[in-house]
This record gives sequence, structure tokens and C-alpha cells, in this order.
Amino acid sequence: MRNTYLHNMLDRFAGLITKAAKQGASAAKVSFSHGESLSCSFEAGRLKYADSAESLGYNIATIRDGRSGVAGGNIPDAMDELLERAISFARIGAVAHFSHYPAPGSYVDINSDSPRVLTLTREKMISDCQDMVAYVKSLDDSLDISASADRSESESAVVNSAGLHETDTQTSWSISLGIQKTSGTDMLFSYAGRGWLDLNELYDLEALKSEIAFDLQHAARSAKISDGTYPIYLPPRMIRSFLAPISMGINGRDVFKGSSPLKDELGKQCFSPALTIIDNPHIDFSPSSAAFDGAGIATRPMTLVDQGVLTTFLYDYDSACLAQATPTGHSGCSPYTMFVQPGQRSADAMLKSIPKGLYIKQLLGFGQSNLANGDFSCNAALAYLIEDGEIVGRVKNAMVAGNILCLLKGDIEFSSDLDPQTRQPYAIIPGVSVVTAKN
Repeated sequence: MRNTYLHNMLDRFAGLITKAAKQGASAAKVSFSHGESLSCSFEAGRLKYADSAESLGYNIATIRDGRSGVAGGNIPDAMDELLERAISFARIGAVAHFSHYPAPGSYVDINSDSPRVLTLTREKMISDCQDMVAYVKSLDDSLDISASADRSESESAVVNSAGLHETDTQTSWSISLGIQKTSGTDMLFSYAGRGWLDLNELYDLEALKSEIAFDLQHAARSAKISDGTYPIYLPPRMIRSFLAPISMGINGRDVFKGSSPLKDELGKQCFSPALTIIDNPHIDFSPSSAAFDGAGIATRPMTLVDQGVLTTFLYDYDSACLAQATPTGHSGCSPYTMFVQPGQRSADAMLKSIPKGLYIKQLLGFGQSNLANGDFSCNAALAYLIEDGEIVGRVKNAMVAGNILCLLKGDIEFSSDLDPQTRQPYAIIPGVSVVTAKN
């Protein structure tokens, strides 16, 4: 990094922890991050900007008299003032269910810093975006084309009153390509993107081009589907959305409050035996990996669902103290990843086995559904009709609905092959209601 603040700040953090204790805080934590980045962006097929940026921020959390107070800033010289503010906020802050942080644990070493990422110059990123834009223009020069790329490096630290004293450095990159095609009142959107902490085979322009070309090819022809109940075929990028009710349902705080629909299902066969989900926060160079949670509790790989059986609820330190449960090392009681384990057949074989159904690539309004209970009802923003195992055209003006927690009990299937970026399989989920607009 051009500028580094980490080593100069650590002594100051220790001093803040000491001052917090003198001002009556039973627990205190300082989190710090500093980053530098290069980026470029194309809109309407043209370079919009090429930028560099630097960010610095810190967060001070305190617990005093059973309540928490938090303050944050980006001016190092104002740390003492921010500490006083955090302690003051604790007078009216949320109730804390612990008074002291737990002792630091033994943490795995997860690779997150790759010198190869820093070989991505601004000039190369601009050139790569230009290459993708030119390719898509060659397919259809009427498209509104967007592309972007960035690379970053960062340093971070966390220090708390229980003796936690950890630092980290990280690199990352991302690259994306998108199109919009407007024809009267109809709009087609397609997007492809990748990112990682190491510069490896995932940085693949051809893969992004191919995904956009796939959508342009299959959306060129329109298809109609009658109202009814059909199987849906989901690409890996959609899997995370359909796992949201499980992720929300195993939140230990919601389980304790009784608001989770899975609160009484621990150890029971809740889903199809085809569904096994593993949370693995220890994958080198994965953006979602973490060696410890916000309280300093060590993370570990965990099986969340084992052949359809719900095996665990997730707790951070505060919710574990509230529920008198064992903390699992999950900040916010949420999984770091949810890797669905692969099945037996390839994605192509699965697709060819569908007599009639929908291949759904994008949903509009999915997040506004009542996902906490598993219910969804939303528009299929980009969907294709499958007939006799073949994609025959784009389906417009269709809505899909159902309850995910119920659908995942059915005859679902996952592919044997995984997407290289998300490491998720393709899926077939039967029994989804489809309703189309009537002209």
C-alpha cells in the first residue's frame, strides 16, 4: 500500500481500551480498516470514469452498565472524542446480554492477501472492459452496455478488552458486464460478474461474454406458458436467494424470540434428503471467509442441514448469552456461506429431463416477499421456457410464487457440477406456481 496506518494505530487502540475501562466500560472494542483501490466504469458502451480512492474508518464499541454504545469515525485524531461518545451512547443504547468479551481463541490462518491482484493496473482493467464491450457490440450494437472493474488492497485490525489483538491484510478484485435492451415497453437486462481475493482462473473475460451471449441468444425468441404449477430450473447464482428462509430461520436470536418458523425443527427432517448445506468460513481467498466473529470467537466449518435434517442454530456471543446457548462464532447469527452439496447428475442432464418448466435467471421483487416465513411472490424478470429438455424462448410478464420451506421438502435435485465462482450447483425445484399476464 502507498500509505499504511496499521502499526502506528495499534498502540492508540490499546490506550483507548484502557481509557474505556477507566470511564466505567466493562467491555470495549476498536475495529479499524484502511483501503486503497483502483476502478473503472463504462456506461452506454463508453468509459465513464477511471478512479482511485482511499478510505479509512474505525468503530468503537463499549458496554457500560449493561448497555452498548457505538461510535465511528474516520479522523484518527478524534478517537478520544469518539470513545467518550460511545460511552455516552451506552446510557441509552441497546441492552447487552454480556458484560465482558470472551478470551481470545486459537484461530486458523486464512489466506486473503495475494500480490498477483496488484498486477491489475488501471490500464489493463480499462482494456479488459473495452474488450468485453466491443464483443457485446458485435452481437448487437443497439444495446446499452455497461462494464466495470476494480482492484483493492486493505489493512485492518481489531482490539478488545479481553486481549484480542488481531491484524489482517487483504486484496480483492471484481469485474462485471451488463446489458439492457429496450424494445417498446419490453426491457431485457442481463448481468455477469465475478470477484475474488486472489487473481486466478476466475478472472475470465470469456466466461462473462458467454453468459451475456447466452441471454441474448435465448431471449431473441418469445415463448408463452399457461398458468399452472411447474418445476423451475435455477442457475447457481440464484441458489443463495432460495436459501434465504433457511439462513433467516436458523438465526439464534429469532429462534429465542420465537419468530423463526424453524424454532421447533432442530434435529428433524425438515427438507428433502437431497439437501445438505455446509457453512465453511475457512476457504482461502474467499470474500466471505473469517477466522473469528465480532466477539473474537473462533469460526469453524459447520453442517447446517444434513440430508434434509436441520442440525444447528447460529449464535453470536450476545444472542448465545441471551438464550443460554453455546456461541457458534457467527456475527449477527448469520452463516458466512451456505454451500449446497452436489448431486449425481450434470446440469445439462437435469435440464434435458424437464418436460416443461421455467429456467429462472432473475427475479424482480423477490426480496420484498415474506421470506422470513418462506413465502415469495414476484415477477420473473428473466426466465426461459423449457420444453422437452430444451430452452425454446423467453417468457415475459410471468409471476412465480410459493413457499420455499415447503418447496424444499419436495423432489428437489442438485447438479453434480458447480459454478466456479459461487461453488453452488444448479437446481430443479418442482411445484412452483406460475401466473402470466393476460392480454
